[in-house]
Amino acid sequence: MGFTDWLGLGKKKNKGVDVQKIKKQSVDMGAMATGSSSAVEALGRMVDQNTAPAKILMVQDGEYMPQVTDYALRMAQRLDCEIIALDVTDKPLHFSGDRMQRESNRFIDMAKQNAERFTIQAQAQGIQVQHIIDIAKPEAVIARVSATDAGIRYVLSKPEGETATADQRPHVPVFDLHCSRL
Repeated sequence: MGFTDWLGLGKKKNKGVDVQKIKKQSVDMGAMATGSSSAVEALGRMVDQNTAPAKILMVQDGEYMPQVTDYALRMAQRLDCEIIALDVTDKPLHFSGDRMQRESNRFIDMAKQNAERFTIQAQAQGIQVQHIIDIAKPEAVIARVSATDAGIRYVLSKPEGETATADQRPHVPVFDLHCSRL
């Protein structure tokens, strides 16, 4: 590591990945002094985050993009984390009746097949993977999953907007959920 890299002035090695830090949760001193239930819950959540095993939440829409999966595997190895592969979409909800059921089944089948291949690849590298499938608004599912599992430290997802191809180096959003251990 050169001097310019240490100062953050050096050339960025992975320009295709955006790391965004989420504001660290804190507890108001006044709320702690009064012993409010919200302060107790927030304090408990902070303790859980510091003691839970680290995990990466990899969000996909059933179609696993190699750039995202490769990045998740490298990150999990480097940080000694587990991966939660979350397949979520709300596209079947735009339909009704039989069409909604067909689209839901198609999504679930595709997600299971791709997750199975990813899990085999991850386990060959010694990385544990948990798979979750949900049909709902992605933002709501991500919030619910990350709220229920205090070990989730990072959220990786496909880039927004245009569909990236395998030839392109897309921007992979990475969200830091703050863990002092990592």
